[in-house]
Amino acid sequence: MLRRIGLTNFKCFESLDLPCASLNLLCGLNGMGKSSVIQALLVLRQSFETGDLQEGRLVLGGALTDLGAGSDVLFEDAAEEAVEFCLACRRQRSKSAELATCPVTGEPTGGTFAPGADATAKSVLNRLLSNAMKESDLGSQVKDIDAFRRALAQAREAGVDRVQRPSEYFDPTVALGWLGAFRYSRAGDQLTAVEREEAVDHAFQPWRDDPPFGGRLVYAQAERIGPRKFYPLSEVLARRGDLGARGEYAWNFLNDHQDERLSADDPRRQRTSGRRVLDVVDHWLQDVSPGAHLQLEAVLAADAVIAGFVFDRPGDVTSQRHRATNVGFGLSYVLPVVLALLSEPGTLCLIENPEAHLHPRGQTKLAELAVRAAAAGVQVFAETHSDHFLDGVRLAIHDGLIPPADVAIHYFERAGGRAVVSSPTIDADGRLSRWPAGFFDQHEENLARLLAPRS
Repeated sequence: MLRRIGLTNFKCFESLDLPCASLNLLCGLNGMGKSSVIQALLVLRQSFETGDLQEGRLVLGGALTDLGAGSDVLFEDAAEEAVEFCLACRRQRSKSAELATCPVTGEPTGGTFAPGADATAKSVLNRLLSNAMKESDLGSQVKDIDAFRRALAQAREAGVDRVQRPSEYFDPTVALGWLGAFRYSRAGDQLTAVEREEAVDHAFQPWRDDPPFGGRLVYAQAERIGPRKFYPLSEVLARRGDLGARGEYAWNFLNDHQDERLSADDPRRQRTSGRRVLDVVDHWLQDVSPGAHLQLEAVLAADAVIAGFVFDRPGDVTSQRHRATNVGFGLSYVLPVVLALLSEPGTLCLIENPEAHLHPRGQTKLAELAVRAAAAGVQVFAETHSDHFLDGVRLAIHDGLIPPADVAIHYFERAGGRAVVSSPTIDADGRLSRWPAGFFDQHEENLARLLAPRS
């Protein structure tokens, strides 16, 4: 799980240090930088998948996000033409591995070394990692390239390259920082191609199976697909768990996985009697349109899935099947969000405007599903403009569905040309520590105007 996200000179952020939790709400007016946080994770993912990130390059235009040219993502008043990312990860400590700690601070850093790893190698690597995380000037971190080479050699001899799992905190940009420091060292020396490859592998190896680089990442963007007469079908994408760039393969995924079962203790089952994925989806759709039930029909010859809805009518028989195009827009629009929140534990779930096209009750209940997803082990980042969604999270905390420490609320504003973030905390009763000006206060402002005399 991501513990912190650091951005430097990225879009509207001169410098950002964002603490993360299991459920993260990104709030604020339009154009304040909320989407930029999500885009940073997406650009790292697509850059890692192509191998460019390991070479120190970013893929700005890809399947997940298209940010234009380098000048479009560089902070307008940047002192130097360099964008920096820093991620820290929190994971369960391995019982069979020794946690590496900084010899100066005692804080966990860098990697989980195999038992019996040489203490000297650990000390050298930890010192390098500690310096790399503390120093902003990469070129001044280490003046002697031989120290880095000795550290790599000692790491190999000690078996450090056979890392079992990453440590509780790990920064994948550290090795790239080393490379920058040594490639342009004052001695003018450079790493060999083999040394460079080994250094990159040391940095990224622990991330290969974990988001945002490896593992499953699900992105429900703001511009999702709406009702259609049919949706595309792909066995390959269904097997990969890919919902599509605009959620167009959500029906394909559900058609393929509808009979899979959630565990008996999964909090997302709520009070449903069924454990099938389709039963759970059906349950949460009731809060959008009571009585609605989704039906899917695969047309293999046309590589298509046809979606329809039937409705339970109290005291009467079930309605005939209706095409998705003849039913409310919100039912189809929210399905990719619901499926994203029903992802397996360990998934990184990025959602923009989950509340789109939903009435207040649906928004509030969808927030409860997001809370339950976080409680089930899915890390959720939700960019929202909805006070009903926020209230749904607060109510879920109040009802004991998730500890307050597992929820982070970030409010994005602008100060001049710079984005600034304030992060009010929340207590066990769902109350915020403070309410910044402009933070979901429009209802109170409107009410004050209505109560004031017209004169």
